[in-house]
Amino acid sequence: MSTVRLATSADAAEIVHLGALMYKAVGSKPTPTWAVDATQLVRDRIGRDLIGMVIDAPEGGLACCALLNIAPRLPKPGAMAHHMGYIQWVSTAPQHQRKGYARAVMDALLVETDNRGIEVVELHATPVARPIYEDLGFYVKRDNIAMLSVRGRPDMPIPDGEGL
Repeated sequence: MSTVRLATSADAAEIVHLGALMYKAVGSKPTPTWAVDATQLVRDRIGRDLIGMVIDAPEGGLACCALLNIAPRLPKPGAMAHHMGYIQWVSTAPQHQRKGYARAVMDALLVETDNRGIEVVELHATPVARPIYEDLGFYVKRDNIAMLSVRGRPDMPIPDGEGL
């Protein structure tokens, strides 16, 4: 197994490349403008309110990545933390899949949330990845309904309501 390490700003372009592969796998179409903007955003935030865990590919570049957005949250009864984490872009290059890399970067991110005292960590999962996340202690919330509104984008299709 390759070593997991903290991402740096120098990894931004490779992280965005892996993020684009993830988006393409679920049917999205990243654009060159998206890639430029996303690379700059990752470069600017990494190590501050965006934590990345990566595995270097032996042939160069990255084999796998996962990102943790850290955001303030209002106090909730029973919760001590005033920050939450949202995990995004867990992505493995196709030639490195099925080697345990996604699990390794997720384990490292969860250690980081524990070290920072972040009690609430959320993510969205594909059906294929769901068993990994459940094994890591994630569960489908049943106490409310996740809802989404995409504002100011008339070109965005309205979902058919499947899964609601």
